[in-house]
Amino acid sequence: MKWDKGENKYSININTSVMKINKCISLFLIIIGFSVFTGYSQTTNYSLKVNPNHVISTYDKAMLLGTNIGIYYEESHLMNFKMLQRLHDLNPGIIRMPGGSWSNELYWNGNKVRLSEESYIDSKSWENTIKEGGNPITVGFDTNRYKNERWEVDYSGYAPGFRINDNEHHLSDYHGFTDVLFLHKFIRSFGAETMVTVNMGTGTVEMAVEWVKWVKQRKNYAREPFDVKYWEMGNELDGNWEVGYYLPDGSEMNAKEYIRRYKLFAKAMKQADPDIKVGGSVASSMQLVFIEALIKDTDAPIDFISFHTYPSHNDEHDFVKMINEGAKINDAVAKIKTWLKTYRPQEKDHIEIALTEWNIKVREDITTVDILNTLWSAAMLGEIAKAGIDIAIQWDLFSTTNTGGHGLFNPKDPDMAARSQYWAIYLWSRYMGNNMLETKLNVPDFVRAYTTINNDTISVMMINGSENKDVSITLDLADIETRGKATEVSFSKQQFVLNTQTLLPTVSKKPALKEISVSKNQTIHLPSNSIKIIRFYP
Repeated sequence: MKWDKGENKYSININTSVMKINKCISLFLIIIGFSVFTGYSQTTNYSLKVNPNHVISTYDKAMLLGTNIGIYYEESHLMNFKMLQRLHDLNPGIIRMPGGSWSNELYWNGNKVRLSEESYIDSKSWENTIKEGGNPITVGFDTNRYKNERWEVDYSGYAPGFRINDNEHHLSDYHGFTDVLFLHKFIRSFGAETMVTVNMGTGTVEMAVEWVKWVKQRKNYAREPFDVKYWEMGNELDGNWEVGYYLPDGSEMNAKEYIRRYKLFAKAMKQADPDIKVGGSVASSMQLVFIEALIKDTDAPIDFISFHTYPSHNDEHDFVKMINEGAKINDAVAKIKTWLKTYRPQEKDHIEIALTEWNIKVREDITTVDILNTLWSAAMLGEIAKAGIDIAIQWDLFSTTNTGGHGLFNPKDPDMAARSQYWAIYLWSRYMGNNMLETKLNVPDFVRAYTTINNDTISVMMINGSENKDVSITLDLADIETRGKATEVSFSKQQFVLNTQTLLPTVSKKPALKEISVSKNQTIHLPSNSIKIIRFYP
């Protein structure tokens, strides 16, 4: 506007004003567009509603929080006091042994074959043995007991086992740092169920049967027996990385051969102890190789079906894409249940489904040890529980590389600080229940939520997988008795910080807890890269 002296009144300069208005509108639209693009707009009404009367799955939570251990671990690491305390806090319901692919390469008992528990020699002796025409690998072994491409073990006693590296049973140059006796004792100290993966890749029926007998017959020698309920047939024998995948005639493992071996092993083992549970095919992925054929053959005794998953692509780092891959576990389990219903209708309700190895991806890069694996694993456990899996066993306790690691702990860390995935399992162990409730969501795709109930305590877990976007979510609590108060459990970048150079945590601590007042439409602020659990008590 301007003052027009001639008319003694205000007049409007139309051209100038329109130009200014247009500029203002343009600037306003740019601001709005930028706000939406960057995700900082809070105009969207995100919401979550729980139906406390609709249980969609029931499970034994502790049996979903298992882990894997191996004979290649050092006993000093397994006996580390800080690690033992932290593992006890997870309350694992089941622990699997003797260590993934090593299962297909292991003679569990080395009695009369392995003459020295420490079958190692120093580098100078190694070189001298070679110069003298000897084989340093056989030092500490009775090579006279190697006959017809097999080692003759005396099963009347026990000695630490040993490892072979091919179908001809040639000795490996490394047999691990401990033995199955120590691993059995370790698992028993937690009061957890034991799952043993027997050597069906290069082993014999006798080898497996003698292991079943040994854990029970220890009582005959004034030793407490080991109660091993679950026995798994081989490890990932659908994969060419496994010793035993290539058959002695040079052909590849197939469903027919796997099932032939499975029946020989499983029937003989059940004859030795009818109370054990046997299962397979221990498929390496959610492709479920050999599983339908195994279920279809009703002559094969099956107490559980097992498979593995490392669902994310090795180069992937995006939370949404990674958990979308992980959520395919629901489709895999649905397939197995359909096959059970089709081929074994009388047994379908008694055959368990076991995910005996799982982690975010195969490649052990920084993704496996940073907070992304906390977020992903918390959501993955939600998908596992929702899918109706009976047993889930994380891989593993100590695996570590120069670029990352699947292990819950890094054995090279003097503090044995909990790695990122540990805290996902901790949150589920401490704060979630045994029954999954229906949860209706109106949230961005980088947010996941799972609700459980246990003894009338309702726990709502919300996971924000975005690196830079906060969200606010309104909880519709109309159907929930809240008493006006709840406990808020928070885990975020304040609880876990990774040193990207050493790949060791600089901060790794328990989630923050506080009591909050709640209303029937409670708004919860969920920061980026965080997890919150709201617990409502009866």
